[in-house]
Amino acid sequence: MLSGIYAAPVSCCGFYQPTIDLVNAYKVDANGLPYLDNEYRNNPYLSDFGLTGAAKTNYQVDVTLRVDPRLDYTVGRRGVPFLDYGIMPGDAWIRSVSFAGPFVGIKTMIKESQFAGNTVSGEAYITGLDVNIMRLADVYLMAAECAVELNDLSTALEYVNAVRRRAATLPPKTVNGVPVADYQVNPYPSFPNQEYARKAVRMERRLELALEGHRYFDLVRWGIAKNVLESYSQFEGTYLPFYRGLVYNSHNDYFPIPQTEIDRSGGTLRQNLGY
Repeated sequence: MLSGIYAAPVSCCGFYQPTIDLVNAYKVDANGLPYLDNEYRNNPYLSDFGLTGAAKTNYQVDVTLRVDPRLDYTVGRRGVPFLDYGIMPGDAWIRSVSFAGPFVGIKTMIKESQFAGNTVSGEAYITGLDVNIMRLADVYLMAAECAVELNDLSTALEYVNAVRRRAATLPPKTVNGVPVADYQVNPYPSFPNQEYARKAVRMERRLELALEGHRYFDLVRWGIAKNVLESYSQFEGTYLPFYRGLVYNSHNDYFPIPQTEIDRSGGTLRQNLGY
């Protein structure tokens, strides 16, 4: 409900925006492969963020930006078609650009043509959109993750590339018949070692399942939440001060046990550390 476009035709509520870091993670190298070691943060793509005056008014989407096509099926960015709403106009659809950046999410929205039968009358941010608890790509990538940890790199490669080949079939987003980016996504030729394969699987989960609610739990499961989130804070905070200086406390790897359940257990349950 709260992730709808802030302006008409939805008019609420503008939360759960894609991060600048996520958007740049979709950049690819000359081989159509993702950057696995945060190199995508070099010279980051910011859309029209930070522009003023004529530069802001006359902004044109960079059609030479080399990205995985899943970017524009996950993120709404200025100058790119957004479902059947037309061209995403930029700031007009965003509650507070200075707080959360210039991008909006696509996966939590339904098509405008579905409003009549799939939204609450007068409150189009309340939709009947199904939420994917688990889908096939998730299963493939879980299997790939297991294969990596067993050092079965050929199986992991097969599963990751199955997901990437499907992504390659996505039609390019176009304006007047011209693709709005240089879309490239290719299979990995090989996984040379276990550490490389591990990074590739983890990146693939990020790209394929972005904005579907998995990322935090993946980071916790992999034991890298603190490093990744604090690194993210340093990068994102360069542009959006609110996100600067994040410190991740390890007790947040676990939820607190409700006090009522501790009481009912007669002392058998003990609260997780840190709460």
